[in-house]
Amino acid sequence: MSTNNRKGPIIDPGLCRCCGATKKCRLLNVEYEWLGQKEVYSDLFVDTFGLMLSHLDADPEDRLICATCVTRLRDASAFRRQVLQCEEKLLQDSITLDTAGESDSKIKRETDLKEEINDRDDDRYDDGIAHDDDGNDSDDTVLAKIKSEPRVTRSKKVKKEKKSKVKRKMKVKVKKASKEEMKDRKEMLAAMQMMEKKLKRMQEIEQPIKIRQRYQDSEHQSFQNTVTIVESSFVCPFDTSFSDYFCFYCREVYTDPEKLRLHTMTHDPKTFKDYVTNKKMVQIDIDRLDCRLCPEMITSLDYLKEHLTNTHGKTIYPLSNEFLKFKLTTHNLTCTECGASFSFFHALKKHMAEHFGTCICDICGAHYFEERMLLLHQKTHQRIEESYPCSSCEKVFKSKHSRYLHEARTHKKEPAYQCPKCDEVLFSYSLRYRHMIEVHNEQRMFTCAHCERTYDSRKSLREHTRRYHLKVFKHQCDLCDKRFYIPSRLKEHMATHTGERNFRCEFCGKSYPRMRGLKVHMQSHSSEKKFRCMLCNASFTQNVNLKNHVKRQHQGLDLEEYHE
Repeated sequence: MSTNNRKGPIIDPGLCRCCGATKKCRLLNVEYEWLGQKEVYSDLFVDTFGLMLSHLDADPEDRLICATCVTRLRDASAFRRQVLQCEEKLLQDSITLDTAGESDSKIKRETDLKEEINDRDDDRYDDGIAHDDDGNDSDDTVLAKIKSEPRVTRSKKVKKEKKSKVKRKMKVKVKKASKEEMKDRKEMLAAMQMMEKKLKRMQEIEQPIKIRQRYQDSEHQSFQNTVTIVESSFVCPFDTSFSDYFCFYCREVYTDPEKLRLHTMTHDPKTFKDYVTNKKMVQIDIDRLDCRLCPEMITSLDYLKEHLTNTHGKTIYPLSNEFLKFKLTTHNLTCTECGASFSFFHALKKHMAEHFGTCICDICGAHYFEERMLLLHQKTHQRIEESYPCSSCEKVFKSKHSRYLHEARTHKKEPAYQCPKCDEVLFSYSLRYRHMIEVHNEQRMFTCAHCERTYDSRKSLREHTRRYHLKVFKHQCDLCDKRFYIPSRLKEHMATHTGERNFRCEFCGKSYPRMRGLKVHMQSHSSEKKFRCMLCNASFTQNVNLKNHVKRQHQGLDLEEYHE
């Protein structure tokens, strides 16, 4: 089935081309919106891996990608951009260092050349005495040798000595220059390595900061949009617990959305921002979108934003889905995004996570609004589930809370259900439910949509609808065509075929095939006669006896007056 939302088409179910799993998928070559930016997954494959996918013009079922693979593709694309940014910074820094090193070495070479030229000039005007620092003959020895030799030989030797002295000095200076250059190169390499490490650390810190800053900006803008809309219109913010509605301001419980909306009108919307909790999407009923600042009648959220901006000068950021939008009704609830219908709010909210849930399971692609709910879901994929055995019996439970409730009720005989409005602790959920109605006057009345019957719990209403209106009779007798809603009624019925009378009176020994027959009979042994005739003051222990009395003694009267 293909559905559309504001972010792009969704195929459910679909076969992912990247992992081969059958999940909820998106189209590879269609533009989607993510974090306020547009993305096409086939283009990401080309940019990241240089991979041109085939058959992108085929049917939609042949060009799908699941949410898990989309997440991995985004991570790969982000990693590629990070590497390119690091390489670019590294190249820029290395070019700067090389330029500085070349200028330093050029200055050193020019200085060395000047020194060599000065040394040669000094040697040209020298008297032939060599000041040797390398262990050669001393000055006196050289003079003695030169004086003892002939004049021609002496001049030749002086020239040779001068040439050898220049060569030795040049070799020493070349050695010194090469050592200094090697030292400079080592220092430059060490500096480049240090700079590379610093750039990596800066990149690792800078990237999450940029992402966090983008998220913070988006969250701030979403918050400001929500506050402006709530303060300037008649939308109704609310909280929920399963299918019960709570007032956003005072936590008053309602089951009728209309009563919730009327109650919320008594609160000042200017205080809305004081009750908003961070990191939680606000639930807002948009059944009425009219402007609070003027008599303008509004029919859509987009028109409301445009009206507040153009008419009243309010700042509305160009965002969508700042909060979860609902149109609350008494019975059938409809998704504002895709139009799907649900009987209970809890099921609708679970469905809304498929549109706006940002916490996605990597295994099956399920969506959730909160990280803790995703973690609980992921435990269902684990092969070995955690178990919590009872210390007093052999029962094993899936959670510590279930084990605690079992031990408190069964073994310790202690109440475990705390009332949220007082210090009373009760033994069961149903007793706490009844306590909230009787003691705290919670309005919990559920009216049947098909008849006038009302119930104080949603479960009772559901049972009534399934039994009397939908006729959900799953338990059929094997010997006749009769069907029953619950198996206990089928078991009682089977006694009419077998002739068994398993329900026996402990006072007189009479037996009955059904428990209801025994209960009626037990009233005959009671001294209390609660069925009284309205005409002659006769009283009876059973209603059937009263009816028989009316038929015999007061013929022609309406028997409906004497029903219990």
